[in-house]
Amino acid sequence: MSSTEVEHLSITVLGREHAGASDYWDGNWIICMISAAVGGFVGDIRASLRTDEIRRFNEDLKTLSQTLSGSAVLETMEQWITLTVQAASRGRIEISGELRDAAGNGNVLSFELPEVDQTYLGGWISSLDDIEQAYPVIGRP
Repeated sequence: MSSTEVEHLSITVLGREHAGASDYWDGNWIICMISAAVGGFVGDIRASLRTDEIRRFNEDLKTLSQTLSGSAVLETMEQWITLTVQAASRGRIEISGELRDAAGNGNVLSFELPEVDQTYLGGWISSLDDIEQAYPVIGRP
């Protein structure tokens, strides 16, 4: 996700963590690089996320895009990233979140990207659709 040339947040999937696993619990872990430039902070974090978390967030973003109300939240099992995209006034959205440098603990960067134009939602949804297509959710809990 990126809102301007300066401030941005992106998640790049590097591959499945347990390649070849066919069960829901092991098969849905993906290795990601999370890159952020917020305020004066710039950094990259290698994190393990789950495909079901990405799918849930994408579904919420699609609802937000259609209704321009409510919020979409990405909460990860190991707390690498928490991200909230909230509808605001006049077709704007607000983004807030936290990044951690270690699973479940470690240093935390809290950030806000206020007043982002809602036209970015379509691109974010398309990117998440691409991730879901390349790394579909495997099995059921």
